[in-house]
Amino acid sequence: MLKSILKLIKNPFYGVPFFVLFFLITPFFLSKFIKIIDNFIIDYFLLMILLILLIESFFIIFYKIFKGIDYKVIKKLPFEKFYVEPHPYLPYIYKRNFSTAPSEKYSYPLSSNFFSAELKTNNFGFYNGSDGTRDIELPKPKNLFRINCIGGSTTANYIFDGKKNYSYPMELENILKTKNSNVEVNNCGTGGYNSADILIRFLLQTIETKPDLIIIYHAYNDIKSYLTKNFQSDYSHSRKNLGEEYQKFRANTQIPDIPLKFYNYLIQKWFPNNIRSSILEVISKGDLDLNSNCKEGLKVFKRNLQNLVYVCKKNNIDVILSSFCFYLHPSVKENNLHKKYYEIVSQENLIMQEIAKKNELKFVDCDKKIPKTKEYFLDTIHFTPKGMRFIAEEISKQITV
Repeated sequence: MLKSILKLIKNPFYGVPFFVLFFLITPFFLSKFIKIIDNFIIDYFLLMILLILLIESFFIIFYKIFKGIDYKVIKKLPFEKFYVEPHPYLPYIYKRNFSTAPSEKYSYPLSSNFFSAELKTNNFGFYNGSDGTRDIELPKPKNLFRINCIGGSTTANYIFDGKKNYSYPMELENILKTKNSNVEVNNCGTGGYNSADILIRFLLQTIETKPDLIIIYHAYNDIKSYLTKNFQSDYSHSRKNLGEEYQKFRANTQIPDIPLKFYNYLIQKWFPNNIRSSILEVISKGDLDLNSNCKEGLKVFKRNLQNLVYVCKKNNIDVILSSFCFYLHPSVKENNLHKKYYEIVSQENLIMQEIAKKNELKFVDCDKKIPKTKEYFLDTIHFTPKGMRFIAEEISKQITV
């Protein structure tokens, strides 16, 4: 019963009226029993203020207990500055030649020393090069050895340490350029993409850049679809297009700000605004079941990556596969969700290795080799600059330029 009520409240159509009525009606009933100055109207408003402050206090305390971190108020981004947009064949893409949100301090569980990078996308809608803007030149210059790194946020991710920006494709390029100055490593990753998104984006766009080599570093992002009820092999049971919810982002910018954390939390749930923290929630649907059998999902993961390899081989594009690094660090090692993800990523890594063997491709077992410490990881899957450098070095050993 409670679960059904909470599910209804998450929907703004029910949630907004519920909370408006709650804060209007509750003080009315309380004023019947609690007399502050024995004036109904004044008592009513004083009780309303006390109720709001009480809920704010409870929210701050319980959020800290359940999440392990303090709630950080999400600042609004003007709608005209949104750097993602719907796409007819993908859940979303980054706008081309468009700036990101301003840099802000990350709250990764293993480190709070890094910031989001202030970037601008290139001609393909990727963040590429030191500030994101480096275009992928077409037609490809003669004698250029072009490498494209594809994947989700672990490929696309940039972090800023106060002095410079880091990404693993940039680190890889720096290493390879010491061997051959005529090599180019492009970041063609997009945060949140699963294997289906990566395959579609490659077929419709990335292949047009004529890469000589692609590096596939991917796992993890498909798992939510494996574990969502009523599994479908095209992931239609668990994903939807950003266009279906896009107006919620616009609506958020019209809602007044109130300096209350629980209010900010609710508004962000009903009308998301912060793309970094809410984009995946917005395009997801269905109920997660940790007891789901992921066998069919893993078959789809294998199918999608194998089809990507087929296309590359047919177009004379070399492929390097890597296992996906997962650090089940002490603060989450007893968490059932993280343990489940760790278990499934291990199975995805076996599939990557199997695909590499079947297709006679180079395979880099980064997960086995990387030290599992907070010097290399920001959380269970994202890297510090040292981690990015480690991955780049391991992959570089398999590349002859």
